[in-house]
Amino acid sequence: MPTSKPTATVLSLLVVSGFCWAVAGWVYIGSTRSDIATVEYPLPPIALEALDAQTPSDLEGLAGKPFIVNFWASWCVTCQTESPFLHALAGDGVPLVGIALKDSPTDAKRWLATFGSPYAMSFQDPDGTYAETLGVQGAPETFVVDGDGNIRFHYQGLLQETVWRKRIEPLLKSLAYRGEG
Repeated sequence: MPTSKPTATVLSLLVVSGFCWAVAGWVYIGSTRSDIATVEYPLPPIALEALDAQTPSDLEGLAGKPFIVNFWASWCVTCQTESPFLHALAGDGVPLVGIALKDSPTDAKRWLATFGSPYAMSFQDPDGTYAETLGVQGAPETFVVDGDGNIRFHYQGLLQETVWRKRIEPLLKSLAYRGEG
């Protein structure tokens, strides 16, 4: 018995839709990406309290240079795992700005005293208001900011060697090549 026109149309749409979802899944899974923003938009001014006496009240010292903003928390086990990698980046001269997310100042300072601070500047966002303006959903989350103060990349999850080498380091090098670093 021949297939009716509506059945053939629905079947065709299902096949095309399935193919599109399969390709999208292959691209996402095959790329080791958890980045959710590769477009340029301005980093809102940071009007947060500093966690240490060395941190200035603004990012003026980083003006004209690319840098990394990392949201972390003392309650975040993944942040503990990420910490040695951030220390290595700081040792290589990568400017890091740390923001303690939904953490008490006491707990955040204790965490930094225990694990050490890889951050050139450390702020606290105790209620997560600033994080919400950036779309942060948890910790850790990392942003690459260019020399003009624009977010160029947003990564959710554990920052590690593969992500650094494939996604962030090339971006920072391109920003430095353009005179931003």
